[in-house]
Amino acid sequence: MKLEGRKLLLATAAACAALLLPAVAVADDDREVRKTGTCTASSRIDLRLRSDEDEIRIEVEIEARQRGARWTVVVLRERKIVFRGVVRSRDDSRTAKLRREIHDWFGPDSIVVRASGPRNETCRVSATV
Repeated sequence: MKLEGRKLLLATAAACAALLLPAVAVADDDREVRKTGTCTASSRIDLRLRSDEDEIRIEVEIEARQRGARWTVVVLRERKIVFRGVVRSRDDSRTAKLRREIHDWFGPDSIVVRASGPRNETCRVSATV
């Protein structure tokens, strides 16, 4: 009798877990990741990734020592270039911003941002969403 009771308890637990899995997967569709990267000098680079449905929103902020700085930025997803260009901070601000949206692939996506700025300063940040 004890063995049958354990089998019934195990079957009930497995059924409950199977019912909960789809709810967890639906709640996991909207994800957000924030990371702070490293720079060779005193600048700072922040990355924010937001994944919802079939889009990934990429937001990069580079805070430099000087106003009006010019940064060359490369954004990679799974080692493929999705953006390459120049981002400038306004003359009255020290922060350069980049916003892009890319298609969300199945499974986790690895995003890497590299930036080179004034006086050959380089910054790098990466995250997986």
